[in-house]
Amino acid sequence: MLHSSELVRSWLQRLYWHTSWFGGVALALSQLWAGSEAAQLLAVAYLVVTSMAFLLAQPYPQWAPVAHLGLALGLLVWALQQPGALVPGWNQEMVLYAGATLATLGLTVLGMFGGLWVMLGGLVLLVALVPHPASGPYWAVWPLWALGGLVGVAVFRAIGRLEAAQQELSRVALQDRQTGLSTRLALEADYQRYQALASRSDQPLLFSYWLLSASSPDDQLLQELAQLTREALRQGDGLYRIDEHHFCGLHIGLVSGHELTERLSQRFASARVVWVACNGLSLEEALRQTQELLYRSPRRPVQILSATPKA
Repeated sequence: MLHSSELVRSWLQRLYWHTSWFGGVALALSQLWAGSEAAQLLAVAYLVVTSMAFLLAQPYPQWAPVAHLGLALGLLVWALQQPGALVPGWNQEMVLYAGATLATLGLTVLGMFGGLWVMLGGLVLLVALVPHPASGPYWAVWPLWALGGLVGVAVFRAIGRLEAAQQELSRVALQDRQTGLSTRLALEADYQRYQALASRSDQPLLFSYWLLSASSPDDQLLQELAQLTREALRQGDGLYRIDEHHFCGLHIGLVSGHELTERLSQRFASARVVWVACNGLSLEEALRQTQELLYRSPRRPVQILSATPKA
């Protein structure tokens, strides 16, 4: 499932490519039909650059827009340096101001996809290479370029902060704070993956459900308990804390839970363990069956933390 930051980034990328194709290509085609020779050459170059960059968008979704925009700004600089009018009826000054407007938008998008240093590089190149009219307040566009670029950088950093916050939330949601074991939410995410692995390798998948305590242990004791549990099980087994008293595991390649019970019993003499072969079962069905097995036994749950070996 995509996080909201990934959705925002993907939406911005789609918006960029849609604008580049439907807006930029339409403008380029109109110049091919009725533009000057320089405008026609610029249109052909833009179509080639856009096609090549779009092919890179699939393997390099983050950097393809940056590369395309950098090349497009280069074409804009070249166009503004041409002595003749690119647009019929426009004088050179009108072309320069229109180009400055496009450059402001370009720097905003460049900062949005590439960050601060990429935007600063584009800003320096535009200031150095774009010609300006002999008279008039053309210098005022430079602060506007910088402001537009900083707006893009602000969006870039906001998405980065959102990603960092989501990673932290995912870590908290998927890992139990007291034990370091995975949570019920992680179990829901991992269950289908374990099912697919077991199916591809044609191996049994065992779902274990165990009661290790009926008390309310402190954090230190729970951490010791979790460490001993990891050592008692096999490497690669999925271990999860369902609630305060119940734990479960996913085990590929185990035909029976007797081996698992024996390994846990070496650490916890009174551990209660049940299991089902869950190949093809939904998680809800596996939980329902194991809970029925656990509480069907006439033996009442026992407190086993007192039997936990001391480190």
